[in-house]
Amino acid sequence: MGDYEDRVLLTTGPDAAFTYLSDVQNLPGHFAALRDARLVAADRVEVTADVGDETVEGEAWLHVDSGNRRMVWGAPGPQDYRGELTVHDAGPGSEVVVRLHTEQAEGTDVQQGLRESLKMIGEQLGEP
Repeated sequence: MGDYEDRVLLTTGPDAAFTYLSDVQNLPGHFAALRDARLVAADRVEVTADVGDETVEGEAWLHVDSGNRRMVWGAPGPQDYRGELTVHDAGPGSEVVVRLHTEQAEGTDVQQGLRESLKMIGEQLGEP
């Protein structure tokens, strides 16, 4: 349980990177455990994810703040799972910072999943 943070540098500019990363249809392509995400209301998303040894379906909230290149999300339940993704200027490219909080997961599993997600982002949007 706890708070986790990691980051990745990209060759893609910050506006283009955020536009791609904040598109709900693209979420499964850069969040390792996520298998499907569907926008069902303004800030509501239905998701399918691999959690441990099982596949779970549920609902999450998602708020996109394009002006600040910031996206926050969370899921109801005992895990108190929530996260934040921000995209910053970094020279000609950008830096993506992801922060996660959960009460019910082992730290090494969460950190490994976070690292894997950032690796996927780097592969899709170009690491320097």
